[in-house]
Amino acid sequence: MNIELQQKLESTTLGQWQARLIEKSATILATFVESTPEDRLRWRPSIDDQSKTRSVLEQVGECIYANVRFRHVLLGEAVPAAPAEWDTFASAEEAVMQLKNSAKELADVVAGLDSAGLAKEYMTHRGPMPGALAMQFPVRNMTYHMGQINMIQLLYGDAEFHITEEFVTL
Repeated sequence: MNIELQQKLESTTLGQWQARLIEKSATILATFVESTPEDRLRWRPSIDDQSKTRSVLEQVGECIYANVRFRHVLLGEAVPAAPAEWDTFASAEEAVMQLKNSAKELADVVAGLDSAGLAKEYMTHRGPMPGALAMQFPVRNMTYHMGQINMIQLLYGDAEFHITEEFVTL
């Protein structure tokens, strides 16, 4: 490992590290959205009337809301109600912009968490949890939806894994 990278890692707090993961996750998720053809962004693959699938843009909408929700949680603010519809976007570009903005705003809060903020209990939709756990949920959520979107791509015949530099950089 080069000295510059080692020094950077040694001076990075847990909050700063997780903030970076939040923004990286949004960038990687955006790559999947941007590589989905326009006619597949709102497609809900289903096998019958009982299917409860969601489109690519609906999944992005949920990720945006999760980022907003956890930002409010970590700030100790009231959490806004979930939107009635997950997909309210005029375009994929708008969805990606909102996703990245929500991740940036959340990352700014997470980066500022000190050890007391990591240990503090926050009230979440799943009950009280320490900041160190609460700050992980948005990354887990975006990662889950990356896989969902990749599966949608496979279902319409796109077998290429749409990788970005974010996959291979710290």
